[in-house]
Amino acid sequence: MASNPEIKDIDTVQLTDLVREALRSPTAEITHWEHQLVSYINTETSNLGLYRFQGMAEADGEARPWSMVLKAVNAPVNDADPSHWNYHRREILAYQQGLLTDLPGEVLKAPRCLGVTEHPHGICWLWLEDVQDAAATSRTWSLAEYALAARHLGQFNGAYVTGHALPTHPWLSRHWLRGWLEFYDNGCRKTLELIRDESFWEHPLLRSAFPRSITAEMLRLWDNHERLLAALDQLPQTFCHMDAYRPNLFIRLNPQGMAETVAIDWVFAGTGALGEEIANLLAASLIWFEFDAAEAQSLDQAVFSNYMSGLRAANWQGDARLVRLGYTAACALRWGVVGLWWLRALTSEKERAEFEAHWNRPMPELVSQWSRTAFHVLDLAKEADQLQRALL
Repeated sequence: MASNPEIKDIDTVQLTDLVREALRSPTAEITHWEHQLVSYINTETSNLGLYRFQGMAEADGEARPWSMVLKAVNAPVNDADPSHWNYHRREILAYQQGLLTDLPGEVLKAPRCLGVTEHPHGICWLWLEDVQDAAATSRTWSLAEYALAARHLGQFNGAYVTGHALPTHPWLSRHWLRGWLEFYDNGCRKTLELIRDESFWEHPLLRSAFPRSITAEMLRLWDNHERLLAALDQLPQTFCHMDAYRPNLFIRLNPQGMAETVAIDWVFAGTGALGEEIANLLAASLIWFEFDAAEAQSLDQAVFSNYMSGLRAANWQGDARLVRLGYTAACALRWGVVGLWWLRALTSEKERAEFEAHWNRPMPELVSQWSRTAFHVLDLAKEADQLQRALL
């Protein structure tokens, strides 16, 4: 991994123009500032750290607070195919070329970019507006908040199938889900080997969490995955964030007092099928303990019905079954097999201890959440299979 330029060497001079941009005040002068490392879910080796800078400034004759976020990224200019599912410069280019400045639909926003600092060896600092939820006291969303975000995502996606031109930048992702599965191919195959082993299911935690065998369903999903990927390509296409789950979404009030959803982390952004956008809002939010998997059906209904409401609000009048196919297929493909790979921790005391420390939860709780998620996702896989056969 490339080394990160020293955050501690940042000084007031470097920050001044950024603060002026944040405050929209060309004469603001910093009077105090500090920074801290922000804890967040980081599964990308390209991410070198997230930091919050905050302080006070004298601007337009008054003392004003300010804050901003620095996202440090290892993003070489010539790194890989720019349409690759995980092209590290994608988010930087999306800001530099104005793609995220005025997103259609009016209710989904990206954080305002305050500046980009390029360093040698592909290190880039992305300075962004510090986004906070309107209810900043709690990180947990209610079902109503998931529903609102889903509706906003529907309005955003809907704009691109009702007249707004799809972006064609060469650095946007294409066939994102296929690339994701190719990357996790080894893990998927090892997971399938693991679940074929009857002795694996003898573990007491698995016997209680899986009252029925899912091996045949999981193998059937993997046998069908190429057909489901092809189905996604045949559905109406739109511009997607591609990682819209709870940690990447914030709900706030705009200056007019209306709720809007702000999406951070656009590194996966590209073309996807209608419905694909909300797959992670359901499945990844369950996988990462953002919502109780015992209530997965309620979350499913709220997310899908409100996404459809958003599409209708954007004047898309197509067949809702096509959207349901995109949603169910993407959920099943993205997390059906990959979502069980973590159960391998039950085969090793060392790995079990590491998992419990990483998730800060006992293994029975982990297994319970992930098994409930697996059952729900496999039900969606069956639905996707039925819809694909009926519609395409």
